[in-house]
Amino acid sequence: MRSPSPYDTAPSRLPYAEAAGPLRLWDGMLLADLTTPRHDLTTRTRPFPVQRNYFHTTAIRDSARWLGETVPMERSEYERLLREDVGGFVSWVYPDADPAQLRALADFHHWAVWLDDLMDRKSSTAASLSACSVLESLGSTELAAFDDSFARMRAHGMDDRHAERFLHAMHLYGASSRKEVQPREGQASFSSTADYIANRRTSAAMPVYFALIAWISRVDFSDDLHQHPLVVHAENCCSDYSLLYNDAGSFTKEYLAGRTEGSFVRLLARELDLPVQETLDEIAEMAAAAADDLEVASDLIEGSGLPAGERAQVHRYADGLRKFTGGVNHWSNRTPRYLIGQRFTDTPSTSRAGDRHGLRPFPTH
Repeated sequence: MRSPSPYDTAPSRLPYAEAAGPLRLWDGMLLADLTTPRHDLTTRTRPFPVQRNYFHTTAIRDSARWLGETVPMERSEYERLLREDVGGFVSWVYPDADPAQLRALADFHHWAVWLDDLMDRKSSTAASLSACSVLESLGSTELAAFDDSFARMRAHGMDDRHAERFLHAMHLYGASSRKEVQPREGQASFSSTADYIANRRTSAAMPVYFALIAWISRVDFSDDLHQHPLVVHAENCCSDYSLLYNDAGSFTKEYLAGRTEGSFVRLLARELDLPVQETLDEIAEMAAAAADDLEVASDLIEGSGLPAGERAQVHRYADGLRKFTGGVNHWSNRTPRYLIGQRFTDTPSTSRAGDRHGLRPFPTH
C-alpha cells in the first residue's frame, strides 16, 4: 500500500513547488524542471470546433447539487470534483445537447469520474477491482446514481439501440480498466505501444463517449455502418487524440500521486529509449497526428461510396467527433485536474511526422 501523496491530501491547490522540488524522475531529471507540452487546436489552419453549450450554467449548478445529494463521498472529494470542473467538461464536448440532455450528461459524468478515481486514485488494488466490477455489472444490478441519470437519458431521446451500445461500452470500460490494474501496481506490463493503445481506447471510456455522441448527434447507425472501416478509423482518431493528450498532460499529477507504473510514458520511454521530457513531447506529437488523421478521415466521407443517406449520418457523427476533440483540448488546457502549478511549453497543433507508430492505418475501402 503506497503512502498518501500531496495530491490526495491537499485541501485545495497542490503545493507543487514543495512537492516536486526534490523529486527526480527515473532518468535523473528533477520533476520540477519538467515541462508539460500542450497545444491549441483552434490555431490550426482548419480549427477544430470549440463551442460551450449554451445551457451550461444551470446544468453544472444543478448537477453539483445532485452529486452532493446522491453520491456517497467525502466532502474533500466532492469539492475536488467541483474544483476540477468535471461537470463543466460535458459543456465543452457536447455543445449541441439540449438542457435536459446536458443535465443528465453532467450527472452521469460526475458519477463516472468519481468512480474512475476509485479505480486509480485509491491505494488499494481491491478498491480498483471493485470499481471495475461496478462498471461491468451496470444494467443488471441496481445502482441509484447511474440508474437515475441513465433513466433521464432514456427519457430524452436515447432509444433502445443507443442505450444498448452505451451499456455495452460501459462494460468494456470496466473490463479494460481491470487490465490496467496490475500494470499500475508494477505486477505486469503491456507488451508494446500498440498493445497499450488498443486497451486504452476502451479504458479511457471512449466507446462510452462515442455512444453518447451518436445519441446527441441524432445518428442512428445500422450495425454494418457502425463497423464501416471509415467510421471505425474516425473513432480511433478521436480516441487516440483524447487518450494521448490526457496521458501527456496528466503525467506530473500522476507522478506526484505515485501512479506512473504501467503508464504510457513509462512504456514509450523504454520502447524508444527516450528521457521523460522527450517522451512527453513525442506523445503530444502523437496526439497532433491523431487530430490530423481525424481531419483527413472527415474529408474521405464523400468519396467513401456509401449511399447519400448514410454519408449524411457519417458526416453528422464525424462533426460530433471533431467537436468532442476540440472540447477535450480546450478543457484539458484549463482544468485544475491537470494544471497543478507545473510549467508548460507550447507544441505544434499539427503533426511533424504523422502516425509514425502505425496505430491508425487508413481504411482501404
